[in-house]
Amino acid sequence: MATLLFEIGCEELPAWACREAEVQLPGLCERELGRRPDELLLGPRRLALLVRDLPERSPDEWVKGPPEHMREQAAEGFARKQGVAVADLEVREGFFGVTRPGGPVAEALPGRLDAIVQGLTFSKSMVWEAGGLRFARPVRWRLAKLDAADIAGDGASYGHRFTHGRVEVPEAETYAEKLRAAGVEPDQAARRSAIVGGLDAIGGWSDPAAVLEEVVFLVESPVVLAGSFDERFLQLPRRVVETAMQSHQRYFPLEGARFAFVANGGDPETVVAGNEQVLEGRLEDASFTFERDVAKGIEVLAEEAGRITFVAGAGTFADKTARLVALAEALGGGEASLEAARLAKADQAAELVREFPDLEGHIGAEYARLAGFPEAVCAAIDEQYLPEFAGGPLPSTEPGRVLAAAEKVDNLTVAFALGQRPSGSRDPYGLRRAAIGLCRLALEGGLRIDLHQLVDLDQRLLLGGGVELEQDPGPVFDFVVERFEGLLDIPVEYVRAARHAWISDLAGRARLAEWLAALGEEIEPLHTAYTRASKIVGDVALDTPARDDLLTEPAELELQDTVGRAWPEIKGSLDALDFDDAFRAASKIPPVVDRFFDEVMVMAEDESIRENRLRLLTDVKATLGHFGDLAQIPR
Repeated sequence: MATLLFEIGCEELPAWACREAEVQLPGLCERELGRRPDELLLGPRRLALLVRDLPERSPDEWVKGPPEHMREQAAEGFARKQGVAVADLEVREGFFGVTRPGGPVAEALPGRLDAIVQGLTFSKSMVWEAGGLRFARPVRWRLAKLDAADIAGDGASYGHRFTHGRVEVPEAETYAEKLRAAGVEPDQAARRSAIVGGLDAIGGWSDPAAVLEEVVFLVESPVVLAGSFDERFLQLPRRVVETAMQSHQRYFPLEGARFAFVANGGDPETVVAGNEQVLEGRLEDASFTFERDVAKGIEVLAEEAGRITFVAGAGTFADKTARLVALAEALGGGEASLEAARLAKADQAAELVREFPDLEGHIGAEYARLAGFPEAVCAAIDEQYLPEFAGGPLPSTEPGRVLAAAEKVDNLTVAFALGQRPSGSRDPYGLRRAAIGLCRLALEGGLRIDLHQLVDLDQRLLLGGGVELEQDPGPVFDFVVERFEGLLDIPVEYVRAARHAWISDLAGRARLAEWLAALGEEIEPLHTAYTRASKIVGDVALDTPARDDLLTEPAELELQDTVGRAWPEIKGSLDALDFDDAFRAASKIPPVVDRFFDEVMVMAEDESIRENRLRLLTDVKATLGHFGDLAQIPR
C-alpha cells in the first residue's frame, strides 16, 4: 500500500474557489481513484489531497460487450475492438465481455489526476492562455508523489510567497512538514484554530459579517494583530463602523476604537501601521458621506430614489415604493407598516449605500430615526430584507414582517413578469431565497398571506404603471409553495397535494399538508372516492351543474344531495382552517360514491344522461378537491 500526494499550485485563489473545491474533490477523487481522500489541504495558493493505503496495482476491469444471443452479429467486432480473439471472450449474466488485467497504479495515475483537475468546476473561471485549462485562477505547478516516486511535477512545491521559494518534498507523507518549515500552514483547520486562538488572546472580538471562514482561505501563515483608529469615528452608527471594517478589509471589530486583523506574515509594526491607515481612510469616507446624507434628510432621499431605476423594464424605485405601500396594505399592515413601505427605498439614493451596499435597509432606518420617525417605522425599514438566508432570523416586529413580505412578493412578481424566473442552478436575483422567506414569514411569522391575491394586485399595479409584461406572473404561487417541500418534515407528496387545495392562505396550505400526512389510513375513503371520480372525469371541463330532470336513479339523486350539502360545510371549515370539521363533512361522500358506482352506469348510451352523470362526478372531484389533489398521495 502506498500514499498519494497531489497538489495543484495556483495564483491566489478566492476563498469561494477553495470552498467549491473542498466540496468537489472528495467525489472526484473517489470517481478517479476509487477512494475518497484521507486529507484535504486547501489554501489560497494550493489545493492538495492525500490518499493513504492506495493499492500498488489497479484492480482487473470487466469490459461488458453485446448480449450472448447476438454472438453471430456482434461478437467478432467486439473482440476485434478489444484486441482479443472471439474464443477469449467470457460470458457473464448473458453478456459477452473481456477482463482487462490491472496494472501498476503509478502508470494510470497521471491520466486520473488530470481528470481530477479537469473535473473541477467553479462558479467563476478563466482561461489564461490559448488552449489552456479553465480554472478559478492560473495553475502554476503540479506536484504528485506516490510515496517517494514522482508522478507529476518535479518533486517540489513552493513555500510562503514572500519568505520562501522552491520546497523539495521527498515523500508524500512529509508534504505538510516541509511546507510548515517553509512558512505555510497547509491545513485549513489548523489555520482557523490559530486565527481564533489569536483573536481570543486579544479578547472582545466580534464577527458581525461572518468573514472568519473567508479569512481562513486568505492567508497561509496567519498572524493575528490589533490596531486602533481615531475615537471620533465612534460617533458614527456602530453598524457603519463595522461595515467599513469588514466589507473590504475583513477586519474584526474590538471594543472601543480598536480592531483586529489577520496578516500573512511581515513586520508587525509595519503591517499594523499600514492597516490602520487603510481603515482611517475608509472611516473618513464613511463619515463624510454619512454627514451629507443626514444633511439631505430621508424625505429628500426618498424623492431622489424616485429617479433611480429599480429594474430595467419595471420602472423606478418610486414605482416600487407605490407597489410596496399597496401590498403592505393588502397584507393588513397598519400605519407604521405603510409609512415604513413609503420610506423603505429612500436609502437607495444615499451616498453611503453606494459606497457600502451592505448597509441598505439598516442605514435607511438610522436616517429615519434621526428624522424623528417612530421606532416601529425605523425597525421595519431595518428588517425589510429579512430573512437574509434560509435559516436566518425573521423580522422581530409586525411592521417589519409585513414590509419584508411585501418586498419579496414584489421581487418575485416583477422577475416572473419580466421572464427572469430561475432556471437550473442559476438564481441571480435570489428568488428561491425570497420564496423560502415568504414561506417562513407565513409559517413562523404568523402572517396571513393570500399569494394569489397579492400577485394579482402587483400585476395590476405593474400594468397600471406602464410595464410591459413578458410573461404571466401567476406561476409565482406554485414556485413559492414548492419551497414547503424542503421546509416541512413530511413526505413531499402531501405538499404537492395541498398545492391544489381551496385554501388561499399560504400558511394554511402548509398546515393542510401536515394534517393530510397525519391522517394516515383515515384518508383512504376520501382518496378512493376522489381518484375514482378523477379517473372517469379526467380533464374534461364540465362547468354547468347536473340537471335535476336527468337524475332518475336513487343512487345519483342521493349523491347530488350529499355533495350539495357537504360542499358549503367543507368550504367554510377550510376557510376557517378547521380541517377536522371539513373532514367530517367530506366523510359523508365516499359511501354514497361507492353506492353510485355499484348501481349506476355512468357511461350510459344516452349522451345527455352520460354527460349529466359526468357532471355529477365533476362535482364530487371538485368538492373533495378542496383538500387538494389527493391523487398525488400514494396509496
